[in-house]
Amino acid sequence: MHHPVIKTRNTIVEMAEAMRSIGEGCTDHDLILKGFSPRQIEQFGTQATELATAMAKAA
Repeated sequence: MHHPVIKTRNTIVEMAEAMRSIGEGCTDHDLILKGFSPRQIEQFGTQATELATAMAKAA
């Protein structure tokens, strides 16, 4: 059984990586095409955006 906190963290990291691969101007629709549900985007989008920004600055 997956631990919910780990699953959440993994989803945020995966979404942030998807955002980085799409690049500037990434939309919800782009993330849906990458396999994320609208609910996941609503729940985790802000955190994933912050992480993607931090990852880009660190690169």
